[in-house]
Amino acid sequence: MMVRSPRQPIDLKASTADVKARCARVLVGLEAIEQQKDPIFQDPRSVWLELTLSIHELEAALWIMKKAWWP
Repeated sequence: MMVRSPRQPIDLKASTADVKARCARVLVGLEAIEQQKDPIFQDPRSVWLELTLSIHELEAALWIMKKAWWP
């Protein structure tokens, strides 16, 4: 039989602030891509990197939400 440790209390206020901060970073990065005026990306690697970082930030925000609100 597998024994689970008791659930640790989660600071919901801190979790909410962390998710909001991650969303803000994603928005800033995606806005920078959207505001580029060139018809073709001049630096596609930086765009790829920003998109990849945005994906990771969103995945981390989802993990925080899951851990905080759904055991």
